[in-house]
Amino acid sequence: MRDRLLVLWWAPGSRLTLADVLAAYEGIRSLSDGYVLPLVVHLQGLGGIAPAARMVILEGALTSRIAFVGTGPVDQVIAAFLAHARSETHYFESVSDAEAWARGVSPSGSA
Repeated sequence: MRDRLLVLWWAPGSRLTLADVLAAYEGIRSLSDGYVLPLVVHLQGLGGIAPAARMVILEGALTSRIAFVGTGPVDQVIAAFLAHARSETHYFESVSDAEAWARGVSPSGSA
């Protein structure tokens, strides 16, 4: 966490399991200390998401906004699968744009 923004990096090539997602949720709960904070999730090179893990992500609402950061079409497809989460989501290829949007600032710099 930095400046009231949660940042999560998934290891390139990893396939997220239910245990991975539950551990990440526990970390988010611990770091946010009862507040609903925006989250930036780095998907670059993620290998996939197990169906049970995807369902937990879609049903959870731990954060106010989730900005997914990726580097290409595979990352964009993974983000699209997660776009129906209870939290507001958006996909970016720019880290700075993702962080600005997650904080509620338009990526172009205007509020």
